[in-house]
Amino acid sequence: MIIDECNQINYKRTKTMKKSTLNIITLLTIITPTLSFATDQNSPANVTKKVASQNSSVKTFTILYSNSKNIAPNSFTVITGERVRLEVNPLDTASGCMNTIMVPGLWDKPEPIIKGKKIVMEFTPQHAGSYKITCAMGINRGVIVVK
Repeated sequence: MIIDECNQINYKRTKTMKKSTLNIITLLTIITPTLSFATDQNSPANVTKKVASQNSSVKTFTILYSNSKNIAPNSFTVITGERVRLEVNPLDTASGCMNTIMVPGLWDKPEPIIKGKKIVMEFTPQHAGSYKITCAMGINRGVIVVK
């Protein structure tokens, strides 16, 4: 919103700024280079991706959250010392005590589940074992098995 020198809202300039902002966002979306990922064919529904970077590789798991199905998929296996990226794409906003997600021992910060807001958790497991995917109160949503 633009306020002119007489403390009046200048609707014409406000509308122009909104349109310009939208054009910039659209342009950035178009010109931003897209990354190509090699899909792991051993993964159910091709949800596991391996992304190579300069110093290491990151194993990426993409999870969908919905109020009706919670998280899907909800079970993952990784290797000790392997960099992991867990991406949660909420289709709904969670409510109540289940409104957060975390992986105690791997990602200890509860992340709020908000529709359309991707949650990214990156970690490198140091110890083998089973790590529950939970809400902040510890209610089980799934598991990450570290070998």
